[in-house]
Amino acid sequence: MLSVNTMNGEGDNEFMGFLSLHAGPLHAAGVPQIYWKTLHHKLNNEIYDAGEVFGIMNVTQEKDSEDDEEKKANTVAVICSKVVVTRDSGLQASDTSSIFLVDHAWTYRVDHARQQLEQVPGLLARMAALMEVDFHGEVPDVGTVELVMERMWKYNQTYHLNQGSAEEKVPVWYIMDEFGCKVQHSDHPSCAMVPFFYIQGQLAYSLLWPLQDLQKGDEVTRDYTYGETNPLVKRCRLLPWIPGDLEEVNIVTTEPPDAYYESVISENKEQLPVEIKPSTVPQNKILK
Repeated sequence: MLSVNTMNGEGDNEFMGFLSLHAGPLHAAGVPQIYWKTLHHKLNNEIYDAGEVFGIMNVTQEKDSEDDEEKKANTVAVICSKVVVTRDSGLQASDTSSIFLVDHAWTYRVDHARQQLEQVPGLLARMAALMEVDFHGEVPDVGTVELVMERMWKYNQTYHLNQGSAEEKVPVWYIMDEFGCKVQHSDHPSCAMVPFFYIQGQLAYSLLWPLQDLQKGDEVTRDYTYGETNPLVKRCRLLPWIPGDLEEVNIVTTEPPDAYYESVISENKEQLPVEIKPSTVPQNKILK
């Protein structure tokens, strides 16, 4: 593998070209600059090396449930997966190579999702396995498609492009690969993960990097509501994974005062239409 630090002048020119296209999105996504050169190198060479540092671990967790007849608290064993650091040396946030590409298993538009599950070879089987839906056949069946369509919202992510036609700017939905989907949520995450569109390759990835130093065995977690600052919106966005009671939320929508719309017009530098008086016609004139 070519070391990023040994790039020649030609490589530096390529990196500057990369920055001219991607510096803005990288800043907006909060990707630290110390990772940018490594990121360019991995994108340019399609290096997926997360498997050298991380692994997926199945763990058994105890979950309380309630018996419908006796209303007693029972303990149920639930098997779930999580991502942990497996490299002996751990992972250092200050290491310029500590950024990783995560592939997207399925990218789609909402209105095409069902059709793709029914027609794209192997897609339904892969999504069913990823979402733990039983599917043993080769021909897509209606029941399995419905289950995947129902469960996919626990795995869905979205992004939109700020270029092209209005149709191209419609949000694009995607589901990460088997590794990316196993990274669990935490309000105090150990890592960050954001979508990133590589213009030169015309491909979208998710980028993963550590927010702190991690030792072997430490869990990799991310904030599923990354970037959301409104507590109520955050709770709503986490509902697929963390059920919550929102009955206390006032559902009455009040109309904003006129000052709100006036401020919007002022900020957008728009002008109200000029009032035009209706034209008058002499009463004795016949109009054709």
